[in-house]
Amino acid sequence: MRRLLRSALACLAVATLAAAAAQTGAVMSGIVKSDEPLADNTRVAIHVVDSDNVWGLEVATVAPVGGTFRVTPGPVPADQLRPFRSGSVILPGLQNEYRVSPEGVNVAVARFNMYVDQNGNDAFDRVVDRFYIGVASLEAPVGFFTLLYVDRAATLTGGGVELPLRQGWNVFTVRFPGDKASYSIVPSVEDIVLDVVLQ
Repeated sequence: MRRLLRSALACLAVATLAAAAAQTGAVMSGIVKSDEPLADNTRVAIHVVDSDNVWGLEVATVAPVGGTFRVTPGPVPADQLRPFRSGSVILPGLQNEYRVSPEGVNVAVARFNMYVDQNGNDAFDRVVDRFYIGVASLEAPVGFFTLLYVDRAATLTGGGVELPLRQGWNVFTVRFPGDKASYSIVPSVEDIVLDVVLQ
């Protein structure tokens, strides 16, 4: 009986770890480009954004070291998700010209942001903290990306390709190795460039 209980607990632990892994993405990393030295207490963060791209829930934050960063986004609560319908999220390169299947998939969109943590609480405070503006891109080859969190596996079809989305975090990328755009869904990216100016 004990052996059976131990085996059941081990299976439960493995299932829990697998579920947790599905809810998060791999490490995303890159560099920060700024004409001025970064202010003390600067943070690189990932925020869920609404349909107007207004920052909301912070799912990751880290202090850049030597102009570089590595960060892993955490899970997204159900109340932050919205229906992922065809064209409901503007994707670089595809814009709104794609389809999502099956029906009923929910999504959260997230963006990289940078701010100065004025009160030292390791979180963005809209009224207190100063923030950077700029462009987030990919370096090699050049391109752009969008962070997508989906509550179930799905397929995104557009631009002549079918792209599988896994449950949890996905990175939609468009790169330009030549004259033609190349689209993909990947679990992580390591060549992010945050080109910023402090407001």
